[in-house]
Amino acid sequence: MRILITGGSGDLGRPLSRIAASQHEVLATFFRTSHIGGGQAAQLDIRDGDSVLQLVGVFQPDAIIHTVTANHGPDDVGEVDVLGASHIADAAARYSAYLIALSTDMIFDGTRAPYREDAPPAPLSAYAEAKVAMERHIRERCPASLIVRTSLIYDFDRRNRQVSWMIRRIDAGQPVPLFVDEIRQPIWAQNLAKALVELVEVRPLGVLNVAGGEAISRWNYGRALLQTFGFDPDENTLKAQAAELAPQRPRDCSLVLDKAERLLSTPLLSLAEATTFHQG
Repeated sequence: MRILITGGSGDLGRPLSRIAASQHEVLATFFRTSHIGGGQAAQLDIRDGDSVLQLVGVFQPDAIIHTVTANHGPDDVGEVDVLGASHIADAAARYSAYLIALSTDMIFDGTRAPYREDAPPAPLSAYAEAKVAMERHIRERCPASLIVRTSLIYDFDRRNRQVSWMIRRIDAGQPVPLFVDEIRQPIWAQNLAKALVELVEVRPLGVLNVAGGEAISRWNYGRALLQTFGFDPDENTLKAQAAELAPQRPRDCSLVLDKAERLLSTPLLSLAEATTFHQG
């Protein structure tokens, strides 16, 4: 198949483009940094609807995997996560491409976990509100689409944002604040990438939860990740914090994975299982 991957230089896009390119013809887009994992690279600003239509029209993908998400303030979130996703959905519909778009467990307020695919969103932040709007726009504009709700995407790579911010603070002698009461289901980027490539081949529609196989606190998650990079969490300044002190932080965003586990042959690994597999 011909697969277009947006955000090919991101934490997910790099391993996704590499894994997809080993099986299919891949075009991976980037905004500033062209360090994709595999396939051909193309610069694209998804906020420019004409550019999106032109690129999709020329490449004629069978499927699009949309991984781009905003990294900055509310304005950036609105333009990238909502407007940009609308452009991708319009182009996918016009050129009859199957679309997978990545969303987040953060669309929930954390009071009724674990969440199934049909649970009503209850966003607490501008980022979460933008993701809810993104999901709605994609469903309305591109019926042949799948919303994949996932969680924290980590990798055993110092460039990964889940890792890099902690190491920067340790190197600067600063405390690393970690929530002891925020529960998520982090997923290894390589594991999620394999699942997404499989989903392109299966082509389910609607909404699907795809996250790590174990719910874990941000505190235990951060400590375990640091250990894989050779840090001793007990010798570094880790600072336990309560998520209840941050009103825009949902306490428990864990997801029910039954549907994904029935669809996928790719196992959804816990952090411990992914660490063992990586160190293997």
